[in-house]
Amino acid sequence: AAHEATCPLAVCQRMLAPLRARVVALEAELRSQGAENEQLLSRLAALEAGEGGEEGGRRVRQRVGAAPHDAPPSDAEVRAMDVAAAAAVLRAHVSVSRVAAAACNRLANLCLEDQNEQLAAEAGAIEAIVAAMQAHPQEAEVQEEGCGALASVCYGADGAGLARIQRAADAGAVEAVAAAMQAYPQEAEVQRQGCWALRNVCS
Repeated sequence: AAHEATCPLAVCQRMLAPLRARVVALEAELRSQGAENEQLLSRLAALEAGEGGEEGGRRVRQRVGAAPHDAPPSDAEVRAMDVAAAAAVLRAHVSVSRVAAAACNRLANLCLEDQNEQLAAEAGAIEAIVAAMQAHPQEAEVQEEGCGALASVCYGADGAGLARIQRAADAGAVEAVAAAMQAYPQEAEVQRQGCWALRNVCS
């Protein structure tokens, strides 16, 4: 017994015993997670292909909105979008100046209806508009449409309107509008829309 207590091999075996037990437990956990992952992959495949074939896959994509790898929509398609779709396509294709300008214009027009202002904010439109303006400082059209969209989304003096204004300020809207106006002092529409945006965001 004394020899076992001092034998290096015996000491190592005693130290490794709990580690071996832990390895066995981890292997069992990994096998369990692997089975769960296989089930999730099967369910995803069923959603994309099994529920109505290609049409079912389109329904899944429509529920989650546009993805960055999807082809940019045409201007006509953007003009037909609702608030959530316009905000989603702006986020997904913020690097495409044409889509950015069209989506901002669509959001500005939609938000002339009172109920759409809050819907746009909840869809992340404010942050998406600011991101579009920051992504295209050399595109006067994006700056103009972005200012107009911010002005529309941030209109309102009730509790929800004040929350939108604060959200815009937190997103950097004031700085984005000021930068647009400084970059395009000779563009009358950028100046007009910028003043309107600052009036609403800073009110």
